[in-house]
Amino acid sequence: MKKKKWFLLFVIACLILTACTEYRVLERISLVTLIGYDVEDGDVTATSVVRQINPEFESSIEIHSETAETSKGTRVMTDLQSAKKLMAGQLRVTLFGDDLAKEGIEEAIHTFAMNSEITTSIYLAVVDGKSKTLLEGQYPNIADVGQHIFNLIDHNINQQQMISSTLHEVVRDIYASFRDFALPKVKKSGEYIDISGIALFKDGKMVGSLPASDSFYVLLIRENINDGTLQLVLPGELAESSKNPPNYQPEELPIAIDAIKTKRDLKIINENEIDLSISLDCRLLEIHSSLAISDKKITEKIEKEINKKIESEIERIIKYSQEVNSDIFGFGEHFYAFTRNSKLTEEKWREIYPNLKVNVKIDTEIIRSGVFE
Repeated sequence: MKKKKWFLLFVIACLILTACTEYRVLERISLVTLIGYDVEDGDVTATSVVRQINPEFESSIEIHSETAETSKGTRVMTDLQSAKKLMAGQLRVTLFGDDLAKEGIEEAIHTFAMNSEITTSIYLAVVDGKSKTLLEGQYPNIADVGQHIFNLIDHNINQQQMISSTLHEVVRDIYASFRDFALPKVKKSGEYIDISGIALFKDGKMVGSLPASDSFYVLLIRENINDGTLQLVLPGELAESSKNPPNYQPEELPIAIDAIKTKRDLKIINENEIDLSISLDCRLLEIHSSLAISDKKITEKIEKEINKKIESEIERIIKYSQEVNSDIFGFGEHFYAFTRNSKLTEEKWREIYPNLKVNVKIDTEIIRSGVFE
């Protein structure tokens, strides 16, 4: 008898839950996979990449672009062009033209964060130029520009060649009092789309940018790394110290390292000084054959030169961030969290950061020198 009662309760619960479910029939909706925003004469232009599903479950890609006074206004105007209901549940990337990014995108990000239809795992990025130009471009080898841009950003983040910029991470940085956020930059390069760099923000406005080649160093400063590949150019004098130099004395010696694992440590010296120490284990992937890397002394010299090169690059990048007063590394958070009875305010940190002394020390160890070891 008891089993029958439990069974009836289970059936009733299933019926109630089923009745509350709102069905989405693919053939009756349009899936927005990417949106790009630009500013034109004070108005907002939204360019949407929309996937249409027909009754045969074949999909096609449409690009819709509308201009209105607000982002919601562009949504309404785009709806007027569509025979199906627009759904943002499959939105994966939001792009901002650099003009809009310079004016400020904090309000737009806040609007996205409040929209329950949008997942916080979408990527945010800045476009070199207009996002409309990028999305409406002709790309013979790209069938779905929205999916392609998502894959491009996602792949490089997973390979630890670019900073991560999900909506969740950016909102976290916006609400942090002593940290600024940064976004990847993409651009149209002929028939291709490339990641071109990193956009630095201060108070929600883009104040500077770094080239894509600096992205790995930015990652080194911000977090611990357990993967990645880095190309370096070391002084050619290293070849002269080899036991087997066949008249090989280049001005520069390019090398590549991978399988990188790092450990980052910050130590506060005083209110205006901090130590940044990074230990780096790596595999020497590529180097000129004239260098006898089996010789421990040669390996130690290579490690020493790698230390010098990475230290100089990190110092340059930190100095640039100080010039634009954008603390994308979270040094201010560290000061606030690890200083007893800290009375640090956001305004005071803005005054301290441009003149903060950061002592950079890299300790590299080559743990392998090829796939055969």
